[in-house]
Amino acid sequence: MGADREGSESDVESTVNEISPILVEVKVQVPWERVQKDLNESYAKLAKTARVRGFRPGKVPRKVVRQLFGPQVKAEVSGSLVEQGLLHAVEAHEIAVVARPEVQPGALSDGEAFEFTARMEVRPKLEEVATGSLEVWHESPKIADEAVDAELTKLQREHSDLREPEPMRPAKAGDQITIGYAVTIDGEAKEALGAESREVDLGEDQLLDELEKGLRGTQPGEEVSVEVPFPEDHPNPELQGKTAVFAIEVKALRERLLPELDDELAKDVSDDFETLDALKADIRGKLEATAEKTSRRELQQKLIDALIDANEFPVPPAMVQEQQQAMQYEMAMFMQMAGQGGFDPRMLGDMSERAERRVRAGLLLGALARLEGVSIGDEEIDAKLQAIAEETGKHIAKVKVEYQGERRSQLENELLEERLVVLLTERATVHDAPQPAVEDDGASGEDAGGEEAATEGESAPDGNDEDDDA
Repeated sequence: MGADREGSESDVESTVNEISPILVEVKVQVPWERVQKDLNESYAKLAKTARVRGFRPGKVPRKVVRQLFGPQVKAEVSGSLVEQGLLHAVEAHEIAVVARPEVQPGALSDGEAFEFTARMEVRPKLEEVATGSLEVWHESPKIADEAVDAELTKLQREHSDLREPEPMRPAKAGDQITIGYAVTIDGEAKEALGAESREVDLGEDQLLDELEKGLRGTQPGEEVSVEVPFPEDHPNPELQGKTAVFAIEVKALRERLLPELDDELAKDVSDDFETLDALKADIRGKLEATAEKTSRRELQQKLIDALIDANEFPVPPAMVQEQQQAMQYEMAMFMQMAGQGGFDPRMLGDMSERAERRVRAGLLLGALARLEGVSIGDEEIDAKLQAIAEETGKHIAKVKVEYQGERRSQLENELLEERLVVLLTERATVHDAPQPAVEDDGASGEDAGGEEAATEGESAPDGNDEDDDA
């Protein structure tokens, strides 16, 4: 498919034939003189240490060494020549190898040159990246009054008081109750799933629906029994397809007294606020800043998705496989930190497709940076580190120590990607409007295959953590 390229260094010769944009075949030839030299050196080294009955160590004749250890020495020399020949070919022809080569070694015969061939998956050479036809739809973020009100409600709750109702009454949404419970499955007690005393807030989505319903209307001193069915695919093997019986004792009930939404609440929240209006303005500003950050991230992903869709090229399978393995590891770590147990292969979904899109994105952005001459200097990295120090309150020296080696490289890549996204934004057509509805003509909507790593692990359904859900 591609023309042969020849290269030679010292006594090793190699040619490269491009089979496809992501696969090349390398042919390497090592002359007999070089082969003989390596064989002689190996035999000489072995003769010094070989132990052969009838000969003193180091005094074994070369002919005997050849007879006894010939196949072993030839195999070792052949392997060494393959390794050196591949290294020579990769360096001489500047081959961007992305996977372990598939080698077809030749025979090592006396008086003949040693030859072998190898096929290598390579990084595709992107000589151009189409950016002029990119088109995305992205609405500017807007903060509704309801969002501000929701934050005020949270602050009311944080500054609320709890007390026992007088007189005592049945539990309802908004109350906090203390419960103790035991769990049985198929008549067998599951002590690890029970609890002596646990505080839960009704109406706050802390409980499974069956437990929430069973506890409403109860009072301290009452006992209730609630059956909770669990799905077949529940992460806990003990609960898969089972119905657990919760024997619950209500030990205490407290009602929550919310403060008034007034200037006094604002002052309680912080000395920085004298009025409720000032508190509202601060809440709105923070919500807008968060929304703007999220919006930039979403626009960035839409632009990268559009870039992927506008540029077709083959991707090395090895790069996709490596990316998929990295994503599986990320998901497993996310699940572990979330307390969701081991990795479930059923959660892979379309990970292979998403891994391929990640690889495409990386190759395209790398090529775009090279073609446009975009790079990140030490000054920009240092400025970012200074910003991180100010945001976290850490000393700049400590931040620089934390961002060394691989972590510094990751930061550089993030800054480079941000710079490239600015370039894409300038060249793309960005509509400040919702994505138009796709007509029913078989076309698909915008692909969301390149989502951030942090969003790969889906939120666990209620009941994932038995102790939290009870």
